[in-house]
Amino acid sequence: MLEPARAQYGLEVWTVDNGMPENEIRGITQTPDGYLWIATFNGLARFDGVHLTLFNRGTAGLLSNQFGTMLQGKAGDLWLDSVDRGIVRYHDGVFRVYGRQYGVPADIINGLTGDDHGDVWVLSGNRIVRWDEALKHFVDIAPQSPSLRYRSLLWDSVGFWVHDHEKVRCFTHGNFVDFTLPKQIVEDVLWGAALDQSGTLWIETVDGKRVRITADNVSHTIAPKSTREVTIGTTYDKSLVMHVGPRLQRTFDFVSSNRVVSVTPWHFYEDRQGNLWIGTQEEGLYRLQKQLIRSYTREQGLIDRDTYATYQDRSGAVWVGAWHLGLSRFADGRFTSYTMTDGLPDELVTALFEDRDGRFWVGTHGGLSIFDHGRFRVPSGPILPSEAVVQAICQDRQGTLWFGTRQGLARYENGGTRFLTQKDGLAANDTHAILETSNGDLWVGGYGGLTRIRNGKFTRWTENDGLPSDNIWSFYEDNDGVLWIGTYEGGLVRYKDGKFISYSVKDGLFDNGVFRVLEDAHGYFWISCSRGVYRVSKHDLNAFAAGTLKKVASTAYGKIDGMLDIECNGGVDPSGIKTRDGKLWFPTRDGVVIIDPESVVHDSVPPLVMIESSLVDNVSTPVSAPLRIPPGRPDVEINYTAPNFINAAQTHFKYRLEGLDTDWVDAGGRRIAYYSHLPPGDYVFHLIAGNSDGVWNQEGKALAITVLTPFYETRWFQMLVLLTLGALVAMAWRYRVSQLEQAQAAQQAFSRQLIASQEAERKRIAAEMHDSLGQRLVVIKNLALILLRAKKSAPADDSDTQTMAEISDEASSAIAETRDISYNLRPFQLDRLGLTKAIEAMVRTTGIASGIRFTSELDNIDDVFPEDLRINFYRIVQESLGNIMKHAQATEVNVRIKRRIENVMLTIEDNGRGFTPDERSPLSSRSGFGLTGMGERARLLGGELKVRSTPGKGATVLFEIPLRQKQSG
Repeated sequence: MLEPARAQYGLEVWTVDNGMPENEIRGITQTPDGYLWIATFNGLARFDGVHLTLFNRGTAGLLSNQFGTMLQGKAGDLWLDSVDRGIVRYHDGVFRVYGRQYGVPADIINGLTGDDHGDVWVLSGNRIVRWDEALKHFVDIAPQSPSLRYRSLLWDSVGFWVHDHEKVRCFTHGNFVDFTLPKQIVEDVLWGAALDQSGTLWIETVDGKRVRITADNVSHTIAPKSTREVTIGTTYDKSLVMHVGPRLQRTFDFVSSNRVVSVTPWHFYEDRQGNLWIGTQEEGLYRLQKQLIRSYTREQGLIDRDTYATYQDRSGAVWVGAWHLGLSRFADGRFTSYTMTDGLPDELVTALFEDRDGRFWVGTHGGLSIFDHGRFRVPSGPILPSEAVVQAICQDRQGTLWFGTRQGLARYENGGTRFLTQKDGLAANDTHAILETSNGDLWVGGYGGLTRIRNGKFTRWTENDGLPSDNIWSFYEDNDGVLWIGTYEGGLVRYKDGKFISYSVKDGLFDNGVFRVLEDAHGYFWISCSRGVYRVSKHDLNAFAAGTLKKVASTAYGKIDGMLDIECNGGVDPSGIKTRDGKLWFPTRDGVVIIDPESVVHDSVPPLVMIESSLVDNVSTPVSAPLRIPPGRPDVEINYTAPNFINAAQTHFKYRLEGLDTDWVDAGGRRIAYYSHLPPGDYVFHLIAGNSDGVWNQEGKALAITVLTPFYETRWFQMLVLLTLGALVAMAWRYRVSQLEQAQAAQQAFSRQLIASQEAERKRIAAEMHDSLGQRLVVIKNLALILLRAKKSAPADDSDTQTMAEISDEASSAIAETRDISYNLRPFQLDRLGLTKAIEAMVRTTGIASGIRFTSELDNIDDVFPEDLRINFYRIVQESLGNIMKHAQATEVNVRIKRRIENVMLTIEDNGRGFTPDERSPLSSRSGFGLTGMGERARLLGGELKVRSTPGKGATVLFEIPLRQKQSG
């Protein structure tokens, strides 16, 4: 019969082999940020549950590796006794050594202790001094009392002690406590002293006698030499005991996974998650947690270790089938084994089932058998061929028995058996699981796919139809009628309303193996796989299926939780059961494991999140302040963690770099974020974490990051470049404008010179024609008139008279034309009468010559223009009137010259047919310039010529000459 259940503890051990600086642990404490700190004689370690970070004399502020004691002061400060280098304080992330200048009596530190309020006392130079935060100095607590040779109490550094005549005086938790010595040892030399959790003082003499004095100082016990006494050990579990042997050495015994473990503790510490940490003298650091899984294997009475099919019958007995040696039955706290000597056809058990008639069926490699009155018998009648290996048994609501074999599905009713195979519609012959659901459907799974039989109709699914795997190993139907399908390596499948939803590791499952699904009373699925047992919330699975949850959370259980071997077995039916008391049984490679879901503590505390360090282009950069990163698109690595000591490896992280990431990055258990070639800008790194129970710290931590902009990308540099470019453009523009102005000036000078030369040449020609040619023609005419008069006074030939008359007429015509040409080349009125009269005469003459009605309003402008430029204004008017005569077909023309203070405005309007101003080709004049010439003359005068015209509505010539600009110029 099994012994009464005794609490068992899972353990993990850290030694120098897996990162601890030394195996002798001198101190343990947990700071408010969640880290566990471990002091050794070879350095200090900080632990987050996964990684150990070491601090030693290579760390800034530390002058020694040797620490004798460590405790936690106020605000989470660490205080360490560095033996020969004074007292070390870790405050705000900085180590600092305190020596004589801070009130420490001597260089050698003999002890360090504290209280629950964070006060710190140091034993040095036979004096006890207390740290005064206000003074930033150590103060002697009893400066007037004589110096006594105190020593440190053993066991957990709870204070100091001294042998003072008939008593032992202890200083513990900030108080002096006196213990009266038994008379038998008053004169003995004391070797050491210790205080246990109950306040009892333990004393040992040099010659080996041990004495216990109770906290009330009333009773004492003297133990013989070399005996091992028992004391209640820790506040972690009052039932735990320790043995105290010679030299007050403690031995702590506990049971872990059915075996007794003994350790020699130096220091105990219980963290905020309920873990018990044990610092040993030479075996490293232990972590203990109560095991919620109990294992039964051969040592507890199982017939073999390698177990498979598991079943509970109506009597409450649990049957466990072994793979090689037979069958075990667990009832009344003991195992009973059955083999072939008890009637089993074979000792390799593959299936267990109890039908409605109470017959208990066992499938083996040798065929079927039924348990009957303590023995097994082969059922009457040939139900299955001898080579058929039954791996699953089911009975439907009509009472028909279904046997799943490697060769197909056997249907047994009314004493007859019918085999169904792939030819009949099965997805696979090799059958591993059978289930009749609440609606009467029969589901069959195995190596090859999934089959549903409904009213005799077969429907099958394989990977080609969307299943994640063709290897179906288990079925479970919940109270809502949802079918859950377990696969060997494809994860979990949910079937509801004709729709399959798959879950795998990428969706949050701990493993893709789903050998068996069992549901507890709190809505959690417990799933077995080759890596252990894991738990997942059915609510989360349904939320994932509904699309309201992106990822589910899984909690895995393994050796530290009590499993002897984490590899579970499956592929036979049933490969796990939920017994009537709510416990869950799963077969493994080393016995069966039993889980009581009611004993599982839900971790409802979100993990603390810490951003530890960063590397910028492989150079360590502090993260205590916003991170400023030099330009150059660097590579950034951010190291983070969440101190957690229960299922630490299952802590999940998400992070997002605000300003770059559009969504959270699911990092899983990874504790490093990488960003390559960050562009310049301001960012915020956000980090959140969730524990193995899916409780998330949504607030998390944030780190501001600024990637500095290269000088050539800064705004000021860009503005400078823009200004420089602007200046260069302006210089280029001004240079170009200057060139254009010079070219224009040259062009204007050329035009002025050309026009001036033209006018001068016209003036010369006009003068010569008038003064020379005109005079000669006058002489010719006059001679002709003289001859003509002479002919009249004397008879002559009529033909000569007629000839002379013709000569006179032609001479008169030549004179008139010469005068016209001369006038057009250079109007004499301009020189004789002035510009205004010349224009008035030209308007009058043009009106007479053209028959067009001209009206004019002319202000006097004789003194407006220099003498050499008046001709240009005159020509503009002349050209405009000539164009009207030739092309406008106008009947009325109005010419106005208005002289104002600031300008002179010439306006010539007609009511002719008009034209498009851009079509300048037809508007030419005798001058040869047309509108182009007019515009050039206008520019020479410093004005602007505008022509406005619309076809059919006449034309207007506007010429404005600014007088002030002209005068200033």
